[in-house]
Amino acid sequence: MNAAKQNNMFAQYALGKLYLSGEDIPQNVEAAVEWLTLSAEQGNQYAQYALGKFYLMGREVPRDREAAIRWLTLSASQGNLYAQFFLDHLDSFRAPSLFLVATRLLHHLSRIFQEEQRKLSAGPGMQTDSKLRQKIRQKKIAQGHASDDHEQKLVTY
Repeated sequence: MNAAKQNNMFAQYALGKLYLSGEDIPQNVEAAVEWLTLSAEQGNQYAQYALGKFYLMGREVPRDREAAIRWLTLSASQGNLYAQFFLDHLDSFRAPSLFLVATRLLHHLSRIFQEEQRKLSAGPGMQTDSKLRQKIRQKKIAQGHASDDHEQKLVTY
């Protein structure tokens, strides 16, 4: 912490990663970005890469494509191949399109309809009320059967 406060870019990077992981200290994304930014501004290619990736993905921080390109370009100019890879494949990391959202919605709707169809095709005799199942179970126990003796596993819908 002292080295990071004394503007040691490697200590700042390490502290930023520590805040991000939350392993030895409580996770604090804002503090992590702050320390990584201080390190990146001093020319640390790893901090620049980390910030570029954060801004590109938009998971830990709000998505900012321009900031991502700026940090990744700085890192790649120092020879960071990972940053160069992200720059080469920027189109793969765009915001989800309306088409993707619609496709996901249709997928989930089809799953709902499949589940409903499965329930209907099983027929009304296949569904047993939970109270009725409990009564049947109590009768079996009263007749001397073990509680799970020959009992079918029924799924409640």
